[in-house]
Amino acid sequence: MHPVLVELLARPVGWLTIGGTLIMIGLAAGVPLFIRHREKVEAAEAERNKR
Repeated sequence: MHPVLVELLARPVGWLTIGGTLIMIGLAAGVPLFIRHREKVEAAEAERNKR
């Protein structure tokens, strides 16, 4: 097997690298989506309270 794949898949440090990368990607995608969702909720609530 290729040495890079051995490092990533056969050693614990590789699994930590993969996990950390997935967490960072998840945060980078999740935070903007969460903010967008909260803005919609707050805008709807402000519209409701304005009346």
